[in-house]
Amino acid sequence: MRVWLVIGAGAVLLAAALAIEAPATLLDRRVAELTDGRVHVGAATGTLWRGSGEVTLLPDGVRIPIAWHLEATSLLHGGLTGSLVAADANRPATFSVGPENFSVRDFAITLPAAAVLRTAGLPGGLTDAGGTLALDVTNLARSGDQLEARADVDWKDAALPTSMTGTRIALGEVRITVGGSGAEIPATLSNAGGEVDIAGTLVFSTRGTPKIDARIKPRSGLPPERAKAITAVLSGIGRGDGAGAYRIAWPLAVR
Repeated sequence: MRVWLVIGAGAVLLAAALAIEAPATLLDRRVAELTDGRVHVGAATGTLWRGSGEVTLLPDGVRIPIAWHLEATSLLHGGLTGSLVAADANRPATFSVGPENFSVRDFAITLPAAAVLRTAGLPGGLTDAGGTLALDVTNLARSGDQLEARADVDWKDAALPTSMTGTRIALGEVRITVGGSGAEIPATLSNAGGEVDIAGTLVFSTRGTPKIDARIKPRSGLPPERAKAITAVLSGIGRGDGAGAYRIAWPLAVR
Protein backbone atom coordinates (compact mmCIF):
# COMPACT_ATOMS: atom_id res chain seq x y z
CA MET A 1 0.00 0.00 0.00
CA ARG A 2 2.85 2.33 0.70
CA VAL A 3 3.62 3.14 -2.95
CA TRP A 4 0.03 4.32 -3.59
CA LEU A 5 0.25 6.64 -0.60
CA VAL A 6 3.57 7.95 -1.96
CA ILE A 7 1.94 8.73 -5.32
CA GLY A 8 -0.89 10.56 -3.60
CA ALA A 9 1.54 12.38 -1.31
CA GLY A 10 3.52 13.53 -4.34
CA ALA A 11 0.40 14.97 -5.90
CA VAL A 12 -0.59 16.72 -2.68
CA LEU A 13 2.89 18.17 -2.19
CA LEU A 14 2.85 19.41 -5.76
CA ALA A 15 -0.38 21.28 -5.15
CA ALA A 16 0.89 22.67 -1.84
CA ALA A 17 4.12 23.95 -3.36
CA LEU A 18 2.28 25.76 -6.12
CA ALA A 19 -0.12 27.25 -3.58
CA ILE A 20 2.75 29.04 -1.86
CA GLU A 21 4.59 29.71 -5.14
CA ALA A 22 7.50 27.41 -4.34
CA PRO A 23 9.67 26.53 -7.36
CA ALA A 24 9.25 23.07 -8.94
CA THR A 25 12.88 22.22 -8.18
CA LEU A 26 12.23 22.69 -4.46
CA LEU A 27 9.13 20.51 -4.68
CA ASP A 28 11.08 17.77 -6.43
CA ARG A 29 13.70 17.78 -3.66
CA ARG A 30 11.00 17.59 -0.97
CA VAL A 31 9.26 14.63 -2.61
CA ALA A 32 12.59 12.89 -3.22
CA GLU A 33 13.48 13.29 0.46
CA LEU A 34 10.08 11.95 1.52
CA THR A 35 10.44 8.82 -0.62
CA ASP A 36 14.20 8.17 -0.28
CA GLY A 37 14.70 9.25 -3.88
CA ARG A 38 12.17 6.76 -5.28
CA VAL A 39 9.65 9.34 -6.49
CA HIS A 40 10.20 12.66 -8.26
CA VAL A 41 7.83 15.39 -9.43
CA GLY A 42 8.28 17.63 -12.43
CA ALA A 43 6.67 19.39 -15.40
CA ALA A 44 4.43 21.42 -13.10
CA THR A 45 2.19 23.81 -15.04
CA GLY A 46 -1.03 25.69 -14.50
CA THR A 47 -2.37 28.16 -12.01
CA LEU A 48 -2.31 28.53 -8.28
CA TRP A 49 -5.53 26.55 -7.74
CA ARG A 50 -5.58 24.38 -10.84
CA GLY A 51 -2.63 22.71 -12.46
CA SER A 52 -0.94 19.56 -13.69
CA GLY A 53 2.36 17.76 -13.53
CA GLU A 54 4.04 14.35 -13.53
CA VAL A 55 4.98 11.96 -10.75
CA THR A 56 7.92 9.76 -11.79
CA LEU A 57 8.59 6.34 -10.22
CA LEU A 58 12.22 5.29 -10.02
CA PRO A 59 14.22 3.31 -10.98
CA ASP A 60 11.96 2.47 -13.94
CA GLY A 61 11.12 6.06 -14.81
CA VAL A 62 7.38 5.42 -15.13
CA ARG A 63 5.60 8.77 -15.45
CA ILE A 64 2.14 9.39 -14.03
CA PRO A 65 0.34 12.49 -15.30
CA ILE A 66 -1.73 14.20 -12.61
CA ALA A 67 -4.02 17.21 -12.43
CA TRP A 68 -5.30 18.89 -9.28
CA HIS A 69 -7.71 21.44 -7.86
CA LEU A 70 -7.29 23.00 -4.40
CA GLU A 71 -9.93 24.50 -2.14
CA ALA A 72 -8.61 27.86 -0.96
CA THR A 73 -10.34 27.77 2.44
CA SER A 74 -8.49 24.59 3.49
CA LEU A 75 -5.20 26.49 3.65
CA LEU A 76 -6.62 28.70 6.37
CA HIS A 77 -6.89 25.67 8.67
CA GLY A 78 -3.34 24.41 8.07
CA GLY A 79 -4.36 21.59 5.74
CA LEU A 80 -5.08 20.80 2.13
CA THR A 81 -8.39 19.73 0.63
CA GLY A 82 -9.08 19.23 -3.01
CA SER A 83 -9.26 16.78 -5.87
CA LEU A 84 -6.85 15.17 -8.30
CA VAL A 85 -6.93 12.94 -11.34
CA ALA A 86 -4.07 10.51 -11.99
CA ALA A 87 -3.21 9.06 -15.40
CA ASP A 88 -6.31 7.81 -17.25
CA ALA A 89 -8.67 7.69 -14.27
CA ASN A 90 -12.30 8.22 -15.26
CA ARG A 91 -13.18 10.14 -12.10
CA PRO A 92 -11.41 12.64 -9.83
CA ALA A 93 -10.16 11.55 -6.42
CA THR A 94 -10.80 13.76 -3.42
CA PHE A 95 -8.28 14.23 -0.65
CA SER A 96 -7.82 15.96 2.68
CA VAL A 97 -4.48 16.22 4.43
CA GLY A 98 -3.88 17.64 7.90
CA PRO A 99 -0.94 17.74 10.33
CA GLU A 100 -1.68 14.24 11.71
CA ASN A 101 -4.21 12.68 9.37
CA PHE A 102 -5.20 12.18 5.76
CA SER A 103 -8.03 10.76 3.70
CA VAL A 104 -8.33 9.81 0.04
CA ARG A 105 -11.54 8.82 -1.73
CA ASP A 106 -12.29 7.45 -5.20
CA PHE A 107 -8.68 7.09 -6.30
CA ALA A 108 -7.94 4.76 -9.23
CA ILE A 109 -4.75 4.07 -11.16
CA THR A 110 -3.12 1.29 -13.22
CA LEU A 111 0.65 0.79 -13.32
CA PRO A 112 3.21 -1.89 -14.34
CA ALA A 113 3.62 -4.31 -11.44
CA ALA A 114 7.42 -4.44 -11.66
CA ALA A 115 7.74 -0.64 -11.49
CA VAL A 116 5.49 -0.44 -8.45
CA LEU A 117 7.31 -3.21 -6.58
CA ARG A 118 10.74 -1.74 -7.33
CA THR A 119 9.65 1.72 -6.19
CA ALA A 120 8.20 0.22 -3.01
CA GLY A 121 11.56 -1.43 -2.28
CA LEU A 122 10.32 -5.02 -2.10
CA PRO A 123 13.13 -7.57 -1.91
CA GLY A 124 14.62 -10.03 -4.36
CA GLY A 125 12.95 -11.53 -7.39
CA LEU A 126 9.58 -9.98 -6.58
CA THR A 127 10.73 -6.84 -8.35
CA ASP A 128 10.86 -8.69 -11.70
CA ALA A 129 7.16 -9.54 -11.59
CA GLY A 130 5.04 -9.42 -14.72
CA GLY A 131 1.61 -7.90 -15.31
CA THR A 132 -0.14 -4.70 -14.27
CA LEU A 133 -1.53 -3.51 -10.94
CA ALA A 134 -4.90 -1.76 -10.93
CA LEU A 135 -5.73 0.05 -7.68
CA ASP A 136 -9.27 1.20 -6.91
CA VAL A 137 -9.62 3.00 -3.57
CA THR A 138 -13.09 3.82 -2.32
CA ASN A 139 -11.75 5.18 0.96
CA LEU A 140 -8.31 5.26 2.56
CA ALA A 141 -7.73 7.27 5.72
CA ARG A 142 -5.42 7.57 8.69
CA SER A 143 -6.09 9.33 11.97
CA GLY A 144 -3.29 8.92 14.50
CA ASP A 145 -2.55 5.20 14.76
CA GLN A 146 -5.89 4.19 13.24
CA LEU A 147 -6.45 3.20 9.62
CA GLU A 148 -9.65 2.88 7.63
CA ALA A 149 -9.71 1.36 4.16
CA ARG A 150 -11.97 0.03 1.45
CA ALA A 151 -9.97 -0.81 -1.65
CA ASP A 152 -9.35 -3.43 -4.33
CA VAL A 153 -6.09 -4.30 -6.05
CA ASP A 154 -6.22 -6.39 -9.22
CA TRP A 155 -2.92 -7.81 -10.45
CA LYS A 156 -3.68 -8.77 -14.03
CA ASP A 157 -1.52 -11.21 -16.03
CA ALA A 158 0.42 -11.72 -12.81
CA ALA A 159 3.68 -13.66 -13.01
CA LEU A 160 6.63 -14.18 -10.69
CA PRO A 161 10.17 -15.09 -11.76
CA THR A 162 11.79 -18.28 -10.51
CA SER A 163 15.34 -19.51 -10.19
CA MET A 164 14.91 -21.16 -13.59
CA THR A 165 16.36 -18.88 -16.26
CA GLY A 166 13.72 -17.25 -18.40
CA THR A 167 10.87 -18.96 -16.54
CA ARG A 168 8.00 -17.40 -14.63
CA ILE A 169 5.16 -18.87 -12.64
CA ALA A 170 1.88 -17.63 -14.09
CA LEU A 171 -0.43 -16.50 -11.27
CA GLY A 172 -3.41 -15.52 -13.44
CA GLU A 173 -5.36 -12.60 -12.01
CA VAL A 174 -4.55 -11.94 -8.35
CA ARG A 175 -7.04 -9.94 -6.31
CA ILE A 176 -6.56 -8.20 -2.96
CA THR A 177 -9.66 -6.88 -1.23
CA VAL A 178 -9.12 -4.55 1.72
CA GLY A 179 -11.84 -3.49 4.13
CA GLY A 180 -11.91 -2.49 7.78
CA SER A 181 -10.62 -0.08 10.38
CA GLY A 182 -8.16 -0.15 13.27
CA ALA A 183 -4.41 -0.20 13.87
CA GLU A 184 -4.28 -3.24 11.57
CA ILE A 185 -6.49 -3.96 8.57
CA PRO A 186 -6.82 -7.44 7.04
CA ALA A 187 -7.18 -8.06 3.32
CA THR A 188 -8.20 -11.20 1.47
CA LEU A 189 -5.85 -12.63 -1.16
CA SER A 190 -7.07 -14.86 -4.00
CA ASN A 191 -6.52 -15.59 -7.68
CA ALA A 192 -8.22 -16.93 -10.79
CA GLY A 193 -6.41 -18.85 -13.51
CA GLY A 194 -2.66 -19.32 -13.73
CA GLU A 195 -0.57 -22.32 -12.75
CA VAL A 196 -1.20 -22.14 -9.00
CA ASP A 197 -4.14 -21.65 -6.66
CA ILE A 198 -3.68 -18.86 -4.09
CA ALA A 199 -5.74 -18.17 -0.98
CA GLY A 200 -4.78 -16.21 2.11
CA THR A 201 -4.62 -12.86 3.84
CA LEU A 202 -2.52 -9.71 3.94
CA VAL A 203 -2.43 -7.48 7.01
CA PHE A 204 -1.62 -3.77 6.68
CA SER A 205 -0.74 -1.67 9.71
CA THR A 206 0.28 1.83 10.71
CA ARG A 207 3.75 0.43 11.35
CA GLY A 208 4.21 0.12 7.60
CA THR A 209 5.23 -3.56 7.35
CA PRO A 210 2.57 -5.69 5.63
CA LYS A 211 2.31 -9.38 6.58
CA ILE A 212 1.24 -12.23 4.34
CA ASP A 213 -0.19 -15.63 5.24
CA ALA A 214 -1.07 -17.56 2.10
CA ARG A 215 -1.59 -21.12 0.88
CA ILE A 216 -0.28 -21.79 -2.65
CA LYS A 217 -0.80 -25.04 -4.55
CA PRO A 218 0.08 -26.07 -8.13
CA ARG A 219 -3.09 -26.57 -10.14
CA SER A 220 -4.04 -30.05 -11.22
CA GLY A 221 -3.52 -30.96 -14.88
CA LEU A 222 -0.10 -29.31 -15.27
CA PRO A 223 2.54 -31.29 -17.20
CA PRO A 224 4.48 -33.39 -14.66
CA GLU A 225 7.80 -31.62 -15.24
CA ARG A 226 6.19 -28.21 -14.90
CA ALA A 227 4.38 -29.19 -11.72
CA LYS A 228 7.65 -30.55 -10.31
CA ALA A 229 9.48 -27.32 -11.11
CA ILE A 230 6.80 -25.15 -9.48
CA THR A 231 6.75 -27.41 -6.42
CA ALA A 232 10.52 -26.99 -6.09
CA VAL A 233 10.14 -23.20 -6.09
CA LEU A 234 7.30 -23.24 -3.54
CA SER A 235 9.19 -25.58 -1.23
CA GLY A 236 12.00 -23.02 -1.11
CA ILE A 237 9.78 -20.21 0.15
CA GLY A 238 7.08 -22.03 2.12
CA ARG A 239 6.28 -25.06 4.23
CA GLY A 240 4.39 -28.04 2.83
CA ASP A 241 1.03 -28.89 4.37
CA GLY A 242 1.07 -32.58 3.38
CA ALA A 243 -1.71 -32.06 0.82
CA GLY A 244 0.36 -30.65 -2.03
CA ALA A 245 0.10 -26.99 -0.94
CA TYR A 246 2.67 -24.69 0.64
CA ARG A 247 2.07 -22.11 3.33
CA ILE A 248 3.92 -18.82 2.99
CA ALA A 249 3.91 -16.59 6.06
CA TRP A 250 6.27 -13.66 6.46
CA PRO A 251 6.44 -9.87 6.69
CA LEU A 252 6.90 -8.02 3.41
CA ALA A 253 9.83 -5.89 4.50
CA VAL A 254 9.90 -2.56 2.63
CA ARG A 255 13.32 -0.95 2.39
